[in-house]
Amino acid sequence: MVRPPSSRRDALRMLGLGALGLPLAGCGAALWPGTNETPPIPPSPPPPLSTVPVEAAEVVAAPRGDRIERIPSERPVLLPNRLQAGGTIALVSPAGVLRSRSQVDEAEDALEDLGFRTTVGRHVLDRNGFLAGSDAARARDLMDAFQDPDVDAIVAMRGGWGCARILPFLDYDEIAANPKPLVGYSDITALLLAIYARTGLVTFHGPVGVSTWRGLTRESFVRVLVDGEPPVIGPETRSNRDRTRAVRPGVAEGPVVGGNLTVMSALAGTGFLPDFDDHIVFFEEVGEDSYRIDRMLVQLQLAGLREPAGLAFGQCSNCGDGGSSWTAEETIRRWLESYSCPSVLGAPIGHVSPVYTMPVGLRARLDAEAGTLEYLGSPVA
Repeated sequence: MVRPPSSRRDALRMLGLGALGLPLAGCGAALWPGTNETPPIPPSPPPPLSTVPVEAAEVVAAPRGDRIERIPSERPVLLPNRLQAGGTIALVSPAGVLRSRSQVDEAEDALEDLGFRTTVGRHVLDRNGFLAGSDAARARDLMDAFQDPDVDAIVAMRGGWGCARILPFLDYDEIAANPKPLVGYSDITALLLAIYARTGLVTFHGPVGVSTWRGLTRESFVRVLVDGEPPVIGPETRSNRDRTRAVRPGVAEGPVVGGNLTVMSALAGTGFLPDFDDHIVFFEEVGEDSYRIDRMLVQLQLAGLREPAGLAFGQCSNCGDGGSSWTAEETIRRWLESYSCPSVLGAPIGHVSPVYTMPVGLRARLDAEAGTLEYLGSPVA
C-alpha cells in the first residue's frame, strides 16, 4: 500500500519536483541566484503539434495523441528570397482586429512610398471578437501570401493576440518551399519563432503595418530585406529610453531568437518554440509589472532556457513595480545575473520607435560591453 504524502514537500518529491534549481554548466543558470540545488533530470518540453489543414475547421482543436509528431532539434538555416526593389508586399492580419480600413490604407501608402507594390489579404478586415477573423481565415491569408508567386514579402498589419491560435493550421512544408520574408513584432513573435523552429526559415522581428514608417524604421527595413546588409543594432543612448548596459560582460556568438516576453512564455511547452541552447536570446515587453515579468522569465527557465549563448533584454516600456520593492529593471537584472553568459539590459528593441528589422535565426555576435548585436551574414538569399 502506497502511503499518502504527509506534506506538500513530500508530494512534490513523489512527482520528482523536489529540487528548485536548474543545472549549471557553461552559460547555464540557477533558478534562484545563489543556490546550487539542481534536479537530477531537467524538464523536457513536449513534442510539437501536427499541422491542421486550414480548410478543416474554424477553431483550433486539441490534436489527438496519435497525431503528435517530433521535429529535429536542429535544422539547417533557410534564407528567404531577397525582396526586390519594386516588389510586392502582402499585408495580412494574423492576430488582433483592425480598427478601420484607414489603417490598411496608411500601411499601403507607406510601403508604396518606399517603392513597393502591395496586396491585401482577403480577410484583413474580418472581425471575430478581438480577432481579425476566424482562425482558419487568418491562417488562410498567411498561407495564400506564402504560396502566391507574385508576393515577395509579407508584413503583418498588427499584433495584439491571435497568432498562437493559427500555428496548428499552417503548412510548414509549403512555407519552406516558398521562402520569403515574414515581418512583424509583438504577438507576431509566435509566427516568427514557430516558423523558424519548424522550417529553419529566417524570419524578421520588425515593423508591422500600423508602425510609423519613417526614419530608421524605413532605412533598416530596406537595408536588410532589399540590400541584404547584415544589420548592426547599436546601444540605446537616448535620454528618454532605458540605456543599454552590460549585466555580464563578454562576447557571444550564435543564431538570434527572441521577441515579446509574454508571447514566448505563453508558447513554452507547446513545441512551437525553437531550442534556445547556444542561441542569443532577446526579449522585449510593454506594460507589465515586475512580478509578472519574473513569473514569465521563470516559466521560460523552467521550460528549458538553460544554455543560451547570450541574453539581451530590450526596452520594457511602461513596466512598473506593481507595489513591489523590486522595480521591473531590478527584476530583469537579477534574472540575467543568474546566467553566466554575456548579457545586456536596455537594448533598443521593443514597442518603441524606430523598429529595427532584425533577422530571427541568423547568426550574430553580441558584445555586451559595447552594447552591440552584429549579424554575421546576409539575411536574404
